Amino acid sequence: MTNAQQHDVFVSYALTDTAWVKGYLLDGLEAAGLRCHHEAAFELGVPRLIAFERAITSSRRTVLVISNAYLTDGVAQFATLLAQTYGLETATWPVIPLLLEADVRLPTGLSMLVGLEAITAEEQSAAIVRLCAALQHPLPAAEPLPACPYPGLRPYTEHEAKHFFGRRVEIDDLVQRIERQALLFIIGPSGSGKSSLINAGVVPALHHQRSAPPGQWLIRTMRPGPDPQQSLRGALEAGEGQLAAAIHNLLHQNPPAQRLLLVVDQFEELFTIDRGEEQKPLQQQQQEFIATLGALTRRCTVVISMRADFYDQLMNSAFWPLLPGQRIEIAPLRGVALEDAIVRPARDVGVYLESRLVDRLLTDAARESGALPLLQETLRLLWQRLERRFLALHAYVELGTAEQSGLAVALARHADAVLADRALTA
Repeated sequence: MTNAQQHDVFVSYALTDTAWVKGYLLDGLEAAGLRCHHEAAFELGVPRLIAFERAITSSRRTVLVISNAYLTDGVAQFATLLAQTYGLETATWPVIPLLLEADVRLPTGLSMLVGLEAITAEEQSAAIVRLCAALQHPLPAAEPLPACPYPGLRPYTEHEAKHFFGRRVEIDDLVQRIERQALLFIIGPSGSGKSSLINAGVVPALHHQRSAPPGQWLIRTMRPGPDPQQSLRGALEAGEGQLAAAIHNLLHQNPPAQRLLLVVDQFEELFTIDRGEEQKPLQQQQQEFIATLGALTRRCTVVISMRADFYDQLMNSAFWPLLPGQRIEIAPLRGVALEDAIVRPARDVGVYLESRLVDRLLTDAARESGALPLLQETLRLLWQRLERRFLALHAYVELGTAEQSGLAVALARHADAVLADRALTA
């Protein structure tokens, strides 16, 4: 092959169609061994006019992904004209219009060409087949799904930190506060992602601080559970009445750790779990546990996460009043931060979400309280409907019903599965 044909296909498309082009079209063509070129690979500093001309003339075929957005994009119109001009000059007409939307009216010059329709999932699959045949390449082999980066209804873990997005501001704020004070409350509504923020945000950030020696922090996490004092002793590997010594021993046994961070997650359990009539009175247990945590702040840093609807119990406890810097309110994710939490985990594993799907998820999430876990569970279910490395809006529409959004259906399915599991183990 001559240098003039160093690519098999050049794909020109509108920015709004990036997800489908990269996640489906290019993924399929490249899996078939085709050498693909597109605008994102243009050399930096080269005028776009020259870059387009080089791409078209150095490719055996030029595929124009036609949508309404493409036809209103001035640069895309230029690419179309350039491709047609090149066809007139060479008499080879290497231009293939690929129709991505049903209501698009092709310009006269393109309507005369034999093109492809890729409006339905079946047509999109057939388009890959025909393009491979036209370029004399075998069909791409089916590839296994990439691992799903969404945890569903459970919190993110520290090991999943690379997939945790949307809380950069809160993470930086919390790390700074933890560095300079011994007690900190993280308070937010149910479903706002407090546990994930700690596990996949704060803990990894403390482990990788540039301003502190590596390994400075030793971190232990607990939940109050039915016996909070026993849970605390378990977290600190302490015997009865040996908490202070246990902290010293833990730091000594885990060099180079110099400071201990105790995370008490879901602190509201202290006020909700029934501990039976034969144990100490509930209020006495609460007071003793709170007093123990308060005493520990003289020897380590204590971070406590709690649901906002238990604020009145906190205000009636020995912890109150808190200094302004000792509490931070975590609001539900919204806007760009929520979009990052939806899109970026998938992008990290090479999967693209259709922009209309992202918009629908954001709209539906705004109608649900505690929407973040529902979004994670919905995306986990949708992962089984991937089309190559592309997740389309129609997969979400098919998940829902006329009465319920896909988010509500995801929650209902999870509830049904939990009930079925309990019935089997009963």
